[in-house]
Amino acid sequence: MKINTTILLLTTVGLIVAMVYITNREDNSQMTEEHSNQTLPEYVCKKVHREIKLTGKLEDPLWQEAEAIQLNDAITGKPGRFSTEVRVLYDDKFLYVGFHCEDDYAWGTVTERDGPIWNEESVEVFVNPAGTAHQYYEINVSPKNVIFDSCILNRRTEENPNNTFIGLPEWNVVDLQTATNIDGEADQHGKAKSWSAEFAIPHSELIGAPNVPPKHGDIWRINFYRIDSPRKDQREHYAWIQTGRPAFHLPWRFAYLRFE
Repeated sequence: MKINTTILLLTTVGLIVAMVYITNREDNSQMTEEHSNQTLPEYVCKKVHREIKLTGKLEDPLWQEAEAIQLNDAITGKPGRFSTEVRVLYDDKFLYVGFHCEDDYAWGTVTERDGPIWNEESVEVFVNPAGTAHQYYEINVSPKNVIFDSCILNRRTEENPNNTFIGLPEWNVVDLQTATNIDGEADQHGKAKSWSAEFAIPHSELIGAPNVPPKHGDIWRINFYRIDSPRKDQREHYAWIQTGRPAFHLPWRFAYLRFE
């Protein structure tokens, strides 16, 4: 009886966490025209033959082998206030993602893993290695290197983009490596120039990939995002692929990652 009570309690806590995540993660009250006819691009991910040294500064020379892509305003598709650049590489163990974010106010108060860093500032990787319509992974990092990672079960479709989704933050990426760096002072308005983040995401943790490690020609679905907060009660949304609304959990808007 005690075991059953414990299981019930843990299940209830998990559902509460998931529902809080669903409630606070996005605001769909602002809508613009859907851009379903926009062509989804493909990023060619080059393979490297040694592990990248993560310092948070994207200073390993291997990063220069990766094409840089720009994130724009997620709603309009136009350039945002700040430049946000993303690079992607892989080897036999990791998918590497690097962000460089112009910013004059790099801040964060959340310190616990899986805390709500999306309410403050973060860069985010949404990756769908299986190409499934309703299940993918979200891995986020704040300027202070706080991680939020979750397995997502999403009921949304292009026809019903406001349906519910469930985040399972108890899923944590084993052996995930991240590093960040703030150029300037943290938590001070106007005292920063930029911040950057590096991810090394183990292929073995991304269940659903057709091959581990990826093979030449494999294609995953992916999108990259940034949330910038010029003030603690404001958020600006950046995306590689325009979403047309202040919402990221639209998997039909994920583009393509092709492994070279």
